[in-house]
Amino acid sequence: MDIYSENKMYTPKVGDIVTGTVVKVGKEEVWVDINYACEGVIYKDYLSLDKLQSAHDILKEGDQIKVKVTQFKKGDESDSLLLSRIDILKNELQDEVRNNLEVGKDFDFRVKRSVKGGLVLDHHGIEAFLPDSLIFIQEEAGNKDNLVNKTIKARIVEMSRERNRDKIIVNRKQLVYEGLKEAEKEEINSLNVDDVIKVRIARLADFGAFAKISDHVDGLIHISEVSHYHVKKVDEYLNIGDEVDAKIIKIKGKKVSLSLKALQPTPWDSFLEKYKVGDKVEGKIVRKMQYGMLIEIEKEVVGLLNRFDYSWNPRENLAGEVEVGQTIEVEITSIDKKKQQFALSKKHLEYNPWADLKLKRGELVSATVVRTEEKGAVVQVEDVEGFLPISEIATERINRVEDVLKLEQIITVEVLEFYPKDWKLTVSMKSIQDKKNRAEYENQLQENVSSNQSLKDLFKDYQK
Repeated sequence: MDIYSENKMYTPKVGDIVTGTVVKVGKEEVWVDINYACEGVIYKDYLSLDKLQSAHDILKEGDQIKVKVTQFKKGDESDSLLLSRIDILKNELQDEVRNNLEVGKDFDFRVKRSVKGGLVLDHHGIEAFLPDSLIFIQEEAGNKDNLVNKTIKARIVEMSRERNRDKIIVNRKQLVYEGLKEAEKEEINSLNVDDVIKVRIARLADFGAFAKISDHVDGLIHISEVSHYHVKKVDEYLNIGDEVDAKIIKIKGKKVSLSLKALQPTPWDSFLEKYKVGDKVEGKIVRKMQYGMLIEIEKEVVGLLNRFDYSWNPRENLAGEVEVGQTIEVEITSIDKKKQQFALSKKHLEYNPWADLKLKRGELVSATVVRTEEKGAVVQVEDVEGFLPISEIATERINRVEDVLKLEQIITVEVLEFYPKDWKLTVSMKSIQDKKNRAEYENQLQENVSSNQSLKDLFKDYQK
């Protein structure tokens, strides 16, 4: 309280705040008239809250200033009166700071100490309280004692003054949360679909993997985007802590979808780089069907082996000779890049003796008996096998093939049927004999008939 009065002589008391007039300014001190018998002295260090080079920097003679009496001694010859402006300036500064404080605004606070229930903070000499529940967000899981003596930013949520004391409640948690959301928004805005970025695998789930994109943004790699191949378990491909390149395929709000397979060649592309038409390959039978078999040449790359490409022999049943899971050798016969399909053949790996064989019906050929059966004999003509029916062995009736033919016997036969696509060749010995007998008969007939006698006349003579 300012108790200065120009009309009355003032008797100083330590702690009094009075208004005085500067009467003399030196470099290290200032003399002030406070309406007392002697002037008071303020040393340079007590003039300002800032460090001064000289008292002349802030005061001059005639200035009116408020001062506080810090020491007063009466003497026999002279009195001693010391003054200060420090406490006054501190109070003025504190009032200015207090006037600037407002509910809903954010300020920097120094954490003075940790107490039960929260933290005591200081803002330029004004204390505030930060409750435990308003210190940390869930992601921080921090220890409040670690904040002591540190400067933090907090928001005033309640402010009042009771019994000449300030009551200020602040919230740090909300600011941290808003900061995270703003940082998250900025980081998401910096991302674009089709960007290729490096991420760190943070967590695995049955449906995919969560990857750390930046400090505040995570992305999801769905199980279907891990690989072009069928993925049953994510942990067979990824581990927590792995750093991988990923492609951003979708951004919706704060959700970012990532893909690993988008950066990998497809199984089909890898197949095309490795194989071409005419290549001989090994594949695993994965399925047998009525019209053919599916053969896996590379992982999850499957071609069709049509039943017509099993063998050159139309009577051979490859499907009955192999099982699913078995490996067979085949040749790639065609590739459809647009449809991502390719055809296979087993018969193209084998020699087709019927392709080079040229026979005509009625042609006489040499054959070797390779085996006898109840209904005839199997004979070899060049590199193929044909059939000689029992009825075509001789002109007379025979009961057993073995009675007429022997194994490895070389015989001459006539081609009755020749169908190379069907691997069918039927031959006859009887037709040769029939033709021979007919020829002999006709020759003999010509010898017995006179030049002027017809067959009709000869027959009449024969009837007599």
